[in-house]
Amino acid sequence: MDTLAPALAHPPEVTARPQLDLELRGIRKRFGDFTAIDGVSLKVEKGQFVCLLGPSGCGKTTTLRCIAGLEEPDDGDILIGGKEATREPPWQRDIAMMFQDFALFPHMTVAKQVGFGLEMLKKPKVEIASRVAQVLAAFEITALANRKPGSLSGGQRQRVALARAMITEPRLLLLDEPIGALDYSLRETVMLELKALQQRTGISFIWVTHDQNEAFSLGDLVVVMNHARIEQQGSPEEILRRPATAFVASFVQGNNLFRGRVGEASEGLLRVETAVGTFLLPGIAPSGSEVSFSVRAEQITDTLGDRHRNRLIARCTAVEYFGSVRRHVFERADGEVLKYDQFGAHSARIVPGQIVELGWQAEDTVLHSGVSA
Repeated sequence: MDTLAPALAHPPEVTARPQLDLELRGIRKRFGDFTAIDGVSLKVEKGQFVCLLGPSGCGKTTTLRCIAGLEEPDDGDILIGGKEATREPPWQRDIAMMFQDFALFPHMTVAKQVGFGLEMLKKPKVEIASRVAQVLAAFEITALANRKPGSLSGGQRQRVALARAMITEPRLLLLDEPIGALDYSLRETVMLELKALQQRTGISFIWVTHDQNEAFSLGDLVVVMNHARIEQQGSPEEILRRPATAFVASFVQGNNLFRGRVGEASEGLLRVETAVGTFLLPGIAPSGSEVSFSVRAEQITDTLGDRHRNRLIARCTAVEYFGSVRRHVFERADGEVLKYDQFGAHSARIVPGQIVELGWQAEDTVLHSGVSA
């Protein structure tokens, strides 16, 4: 797919476009008594890869459908390229959309599928033929031009759907769990291709997923949603290492969540009393207030030194392997789970049933902005 950039290059005047490709201002959408989106605001800079991440029913797909013009918000504004688009029909929004099932026309050849958007725009036939040939070559599907979807593999259909979506060079490409239907073995390859494609073309991608690996591998900006609202938005590293709320910490893999009450400060650190001990952490909170905090599984150790001031004793219940990472699952005294990750290159020294003292540094502990989850 290395020839994709020239095939889908924007004209020179692209540099004059507004900096924001998309802006949502306080979007709300209700279906009867159910609130699907509640005050969602978001800014997408030019050429960003944005992943809307969250559990089923959190509002991410409804948000995407409002951006696409398939749903009309009850309140708020949608700006695409700085232009008000809240009430515009989908075909006037400078967008393209790709669904999980690819939505290919079963009776059309691949070449007809790919050129369909240009036909709807009433482009000259000579121009359509030339552009289709370019894009087929860019996506390495020229040999499939005369075949129909029923004879294609999942990966081939995915490329056809992408080619059809991108031939019109939209400002935004909206993708609703686009690789969910692919075999697991294909997903990593497809993700790498999509990321490279997005970077070469400079088209902003808005990608809906519940898969954290997808979101953190692909996104420049990850937007975590819960109960119709945005809980946190930021870079993948920021979301992973500095979860802002108890929900984000509990949702994002690899975090250990604690709840407690703030006691007296000690040496410039908060002292928080929990059901499994008292812990020190950086941050500011009133004495006596209820707070939540978290520590990542890779920050925990069973090789303790003076710097590991936060400690607890727990019983190992399982040892799991995730590629090069060995995850130890412990049961805390309060019945909650605690996860401790080691790189597999280190010698295994903990087995299920073993009671172990674990610890981590105070500065590796993250105080959240709220206790809701």
